[in-house]
Amino acid sequence: MQTKDREENPYGRPVVTLPDAAEHHGYYAHGFETLLGSEATANQYFMARVRGLRAEGAPPFHVHTREDEIWIVNSGLFRFWLGGESLATATVHDVGPGGVVYGPRGLAHTFQSIDGAGDVTVLWNPGGIQDYFTSVGEAEAREDLDNQAHLESFGMHVLDRAPVNGG
Repeated sequence: MQTKDREENPYGRPVVTLPDAAEHHGYYAHGFETLLGSEATANQYFMARVRGLRAEGAPPFHVHTREDEIWIVNSGLFRFWLGGESLATATVHDVGPGGVVYGPRGLAHTFQSIDGAGDVTVLWNPGGIQDYFTSVGEAEAREDLDNQAHLESFGMHVLDRAPVNGG
């Protein structure tokens, strides 16, 4: 049996990303590394790693209408808020190294490093959300609430503020 050439495969091409070869992008105050770009997976996946994520880098409580999201905690302790209509009504989970959290599209969520500087890998399916992350750029503080139209254009709806001081 012959395999298709990587250019002809509708599911993408093989990718190996070594730690020193990951593409770095500015994203608010902490940035991220692209481990798996959507262009390589025929837009099926986008995977990024965020190192040194501080509490104030938490996203607002929001919903994705297009993507499922998986978080893999590499180091540090993270608090996840899942479901509900606000931070107050969400279920709270503290997750340490090696923990995996799945958030299907349509589920409200946010997460926050609660012990200083967390390291998390995030996988989205499908991968179109990559364009949002690469479009934000560097800034000293998160400005999500000032950019709601931009978020909405990627199918994200903000429901509540970001967690403050560990929740």
